Amino acid sequence: MQAHNRIKVSGNKKGWIRGIILLVAWFFIFSLAKDLWHIKKGFTRIEESKINLVEEEAKNRMLKDKLSYVMTDEYREKIVREQLNMQKVGEVVAVLPKEDLPEKTAEIEIEKQIENWERWWLLIK
Repeated sequence: MQAHNRIKVSGNKKGWIRGIILLVAWFFIFSLAKDLWHIKKGFTRIEESKINLVEEEAKNRMLKDKLSYVMTDEYREKIVREQLNMQKVGEVVAVLPKEDLPEKTAEIEIEKQIENWERWWLLIK
């Protein structure tokens, strides 16, 4: 009988060992799958970063071009003339109204041609 009990005990030990090995294997498989998922997400972040880098480099080039234009004497003279209303010696600055006078006078002439009752009619309509 004792020999028979030894076989059961050793079979029981094998079951526990197999269970532990199976549990450890599942843990490693889960861990590997999780790591692969993180690596995949990392590669997508790298691709997004490359796209953002290209966009930012384009903005940087545009800003450098604008800076080089702003640093020129031509731009400075333009700003001085337009925004500060300054002029060189011997020049005269003429400030014109923003509204175009010929168009304004044409509208006034059209209004003068319309009779008073026609204006009322247009208003009521």
